[in-house]
Amino acid sequence: MKRDMDLIIQILKVIEEYKTPTNNIVVQLDGYEDEEKDEIVQGHCVLLRDAGFIEGKVGYQPYTFTVTHMTWEGHEFLDLARNDTVVEKAKSVAKQKGLEFSSLPLDIAKDFLSSTFKSMIGL
Repeated sequence: MKRDMDLIIQILKVIEEYKTPTNNIVVQLDGYEDEEKDEIVQGHCVLLRDAGFIEGKVGYQPYTFTVTHMTWEGHEFLDLARNDTVVEKAKSVAKQKGLEFSSLPLDIAKDFLSSTFKSMIGL
C-alpha cells in the first residue's frame, strides 16, 4: 500500500470532529465504501497509530479500525495540515525539489508543513 498524505489528513479531520476525547470511532469516509478502499483506510489508520498520531486497534469486522482517540502529536500534525493553502504550498515546494510530498518520511513532511506555515505568517 502506498501512503497517501491527503488521506491521512482526511482521516485525522474525521477523528477530530468527535466531541469527546475518547470514543470508539470507526472511520468511514465518503468514496471509500467498498472493501478494497476500506482496507486502504484501515491501513492508513494503522500507519497513524504506529506514528503515534492516534490510538486504536484493528476492528473485529473486516477492514475496520476502531480509534479511541487522537494523541497530542496527531493534533499537532493536523493543526499544521488543516490549512489547504499550507498543504498545497508544501506540495509545490516538494515538487520543485523533485520530491513527492506523499512519499516523504513523516517527520520531513511535518517539517515541510511547519516551515511553509512559518514562512506564510512571517516567521
